[in-house]
This record gives sequence, C-alpha cells and structure tokens, in this order.
Amino acid sequence: MKIDNNELELESMEMFRCGDKKRAHELEDEFIRQFRESKRNREDHCSCPVATCKHHGRCMECVAIHRGHRDHLPNCLHDMVNEKLRKIVSVTESSLNEFKP
Repeated sequence: MKIDNNELELESMEMFRCGDKKRAHELEDEFIRQFRESKRNREDHCSCPVATCKHHGRCMECVAIHRGHRDHLPNCLHDMVNEKLRKIVSVTESSLNEFKP
C-alpha cells in the first residue's frame, strides 16, 4: 500500500478544504480500511530508509520514541516536512542558506 501522497487521502484533504466533511471522512475511512487490510496481509508500508531500524513498520512505537525525546522527527516524515519547508523558504527566494543571525 502506498501511504505517502495516497490518492484517497489527497482527495480527502481536498474535500475538507471544500467543506465537504462527510465525503472527506468517508475517504479517510476507506484509507484506514485499506491500511488495516495491508497490515493483515503483512505488507511492508514503512518508508524508513534506515535498514537497521529496530522499529521498522511499528509506527506507534517509533513516533512515541521521537515524541518522547523531541530531538528530531522520524525518518519517514523528513520528506513531508522538507517539502513544506521548501515552500516556506521559497518566499525569501531560498535565501536561508545565506542567513546569518
């Protein structure tokens, strides 16, 4: 199952933005149904690039650890956060690299 940029979830967010919460929740429910099915089928849905991660595929444990130490984000969230940061940094013509406090 593809989790990142999942078509159902992308459409769900669009429905939330348009104010159609009922449809958005229906799409979310379908996403979760498919996710649970993929877990039952033992599909590997973990996008962590660290081959030696002992929490591979156990997202709740991984997120709890990262929330606990609050030092950095799980590897699987880096791409999503970096996408958002690129958009923010582009507002200043990506001049963050030259920024000297």
